[in-house]
Amino acid sequence: MNEGNKGDKSMTCPACDRYVTIEDWNDDEPFNCPHCHTLLKLVTDEGGYCGASEQSLEIQI
Repeated sequence: MNEGNKGDKSMTCPACDRYVTIEDWNDDEPFNCPHCHTLLKLVTDEGGYCGASEQSLEIQI
């Protein structure tokens, strides 16, 4: 079950499925999920055909 503030400034943690607030969408420094403390990194894929960028959270090992 997802808990937290869902909105334009959050993404779902891939480890615990809870919402994580993203303060700066341009910051690519790894950070800990506030719920499960898994090390995450915001990744931006700018390789789309239409020029749109896609962002996702990845678990850092």
